[in-house]
Amino acid sequence: MAVQAQYPSNFLISSNAQQGDEQPSQSEGQFLDNTPMFFDGTNNPQKRSKVFDTGLHLSFGIQEQLQSSQSVDSFPIMDQNFSQYVKQQCNELQYLLQTQGEQLRRKLAEKRKRHYTALLQAAEDSAAQRLSEKEAELEKGAGLNSDLEARAAQLNAEVKTWQARAREQEVTAAMLQAQLQQAMKGHQVRMDARKELGNVDDAESAYIDPDRVVELTGPSCKGCRRRYASVVVFPCRHFCLCRECDSIAQICPICYSYRSSSVEAFLS
Repeated sequence: MAVQAQYPSNFLISSNAQQGDEQPSQSEGQFLDNTPMFFDGTNNPQKRSKVFDTGLHLSFGIQEQLQSSQSVDSFPIMDQNFSQYVKQQCNELQYLLQTQGEQLRRKLAEKRKRHYTALLQAAEDSAAQRLSEKEAELEKGAGLNSDLEARAAQLNAEVKTWQARAREQEVTAAMLQAQLQQAMKGHQVRMDARKELGNVDDAESAYIDPDRVVELTGPSCKGCRRRYASVVVFPCRHFCLCRECDSIAQICPICYSYRSSSVEAFLS
């Protein structure tokens, strides 16, 4: 088997075709003459076919080597393009993530701000409501305090009025006591006089004139002027009426002022 074949079969065929164009009459002879360059000079067709097959196989391997070398040469370009593509995609992804992060931070900040604003507004509303309630309570307390002060002043005035009336009643009681003492003294004098005149009355006639007016020695009623006075009239405090006249009299018979009440004095 020959190992001198270093060119592919297509190259040999193309070179033979060129030589055939230049010398068409000798192309077949040259191909047969040049066979020793590729074969060992034997005319065995089986060996020739083996050598030819080996040449074809070599040409196919060379094509594969050429294609693999071309693909290997194109790998750096593809790697560079792929690296640029990956880098671009990484940059875009990083930009997208950064943009989304900024938007998320901005939205969170706005949401937090709205939340704080709502909390502050709620706190202000609650404080304002409580302040208004406290102001209403203060106003109510102030009104109640003023009412209590007015009531206390009124009670003070009433106490002073009752104290003045009590002092007046004390004076009136003292005057009534003096009048009663005088009346009791006069009554005692009359009783003594009647005892002294008892014997004289027995000696006189038993006939009594009904039209005779008995002259009273004690305080007499200023209304009928026939009975003893036993009632004190208020507010003038005049001791001037008997029991019968007290039930019908509307004014004091001495000062002619309207009476409000009366007190009966019992003389012993």
